[in-house]
Amino acid sequence: MTPPRRIRRILAAALALGAVGLTAPPATAPSFAADYVPISGAGSTWSQVAVDAWRADIRASGVVVNFAGTGSTDGRSQYIQGTVDFANTEIPFQDPPEPGQQAERPSRPYAYIPIVAGGTSFMYNLTVGGQRVRDLRLSAPTLAKIFTGQITRWNDPAIKADYGKALPDIPIIPVVRSDGAGASAQFSLYMINQTPSIYCPFIRDKLRLGGNACPSVSFYPAFGASKAQVGSNGVANYVSAPYGEGAIGYVEYAYAKRVDFPVASLLNKGGYYAQPTASNVAVALTRARVDPKTLVQDLRGVYNNPDKRAYPMSSYSYMVAPISTDAPFNAAKGRTLSTFVNYFLCAGQQKADILGYSPLPKNLVEAGFKQVRRIPGHVDPPSFSKCANPAFDILRNAPAPNPCDARGKVCTAGRTGGTGASGGAGAGGAGGGGQTVGAGAGGAAGGQAPASGTGGTTTAGGTAATGGGTGAGAAGVSGAPGAGGAAAAVDPLTGAPAAAGTALAAGAPATAVEVGGQRSGQTAVAAWVVALMLLLTALAPPFLYRRLRP
Repeated sequence: MTPPRRIRRILAAALALGAVGLTAPPATAPSFAADYVPISGAGSTWSQVAVDAWRADIRASGVVVNFAGTGSTDGRSQYIQGTVDFANTEIPFQDPPEPGQQAERPSRPYAYIPIVAGGTSFMYNLTVGGQRVRDLRLSAPTLAKIFTGQITRWNDPAIKADYGKALPDIPIIPVVRSDGAGASAQFSLYMINQTPSIYCPFIRDKLRLGGNACPSVSFYPAFGASKAQVGSNGVANYVSAPYGEGAIGYVEYAYAKRVDFPVASLLNKGGYYAQPTASNVAVALTRARVDPKTLVQDLRGVYNNPDKRAYPMSSYSYMVAPISTDAPFNAAKGRTLSTFVNYFLCAGQQKADILGYSPLPKNLVEAGFKQVRRIPGHVDPPSFSKCANPAFDILRNAPAPNPCDARGKVCTAGRTGGTGASGGAGAGGAGGGGQTVGAGAGGAAGGQAPASGTGGTTTAGGTAATGGGTGAGAAGVSGAPGAGGAAAAVDPLTGAPAAAGTALAAGAPATAVEVGGQRSGQTAVAAWVVALMLLLTALAPPFLYRRLRP
């Protein structure tokens, strides 16, 4: 064999070796199937924007949490029936029940775990002279009269007294929930406390109750020109639609924020009209009373908080978590569920503000960690010192209200900007429990909205409930779900991205990161092997040629 022929064979072998290194899968491909099993939940749409973002984050680490936003009442019902592993709700199990409903008595032991705080807001659709109204102000009596049919047109004197300016003589379309909703229950509790003379006769008449009965209701009754819609997304979609001119409906603030629609400022006991911002919600909740055993909230102090910054209709959502291995739950599912809870109580709270919520205060996070330890097969939560909770800073830095937001004054400049850090919204996601809430302009990287409110981070869209693709994370926001793409893998405890700027194809396995005390480095090793093979492929042929030439 002549040297040139030997050289050609050696070169061919080197190239073949490089090709094998480039195409063969790593021998130890990362797999989390043995560590985590999928879990499923149902319930609250009030907290779903946050829940969908969090489960997209943690899915990139191999933890699959399926969730269907079916309303708080249905979530509690499914927990009782044993068709889901966990449920989310804004109110506890109802026993005694509200009128017309059955008592809710689960046989499966459970614990309430706080999820996230936020404001039940009143999203509206009004234009004057071709410009969207963004500075509407309402008091509790005016709001109660709108949602009991006593005020039916936007030029009503009571609305003008709150707003300080005249509005068009057009019909009001109150939009309520058609399904059992924690938001309906929260709103009715607020009216019972603030405007019983308006709400109580209305609810007694609608439910045909005698005596002095005045219950809160998850199923809000239809009345007058009201429109009933399924889920928070249904309410938000109706109000924001072209045919929604004149509409007003109640949703968690996140739903209005992500489609850049205004919400009414509510009059607080300090005499100021406040927006449901993260800081105003945090201030209001300093007056919440929490049962130390169950963590159930008593919001009467919140409704009457005298702080000028407080948003009066603030509250938080719960997870109903199993604390036994009664079917369908088991210890393997407990590992998954506790990992998810540890994530959203810690790192997940860091994105509460940008999603339209307010982070849980320290006492509720620590109480939630105690509940986690009751879940069978749980992964221990981190110490609070290692959990960067932003609630304290948000509360400490809560800005003073604008003087023109005081009752009796008018902000003549108005508000024409966006609704905050999220600005516009991307097209909604799809699949199973995923919810689509409008579509809008996507936004600027890094989570900053320009003054006009047309930019901001893209956070709209649910994620695929059965584990298809998650939405595309907006630049600068780890794991924010959006339209058609990828979410960066994050450490479930610290919230740090596994690889900055890394995107994952929809439905593809994510970069491995630490979850529950384990870390997989196979992906990095495989990358180094491929790089080495490329180097050998490039350098070996000329080296061999010099050594073997005659």
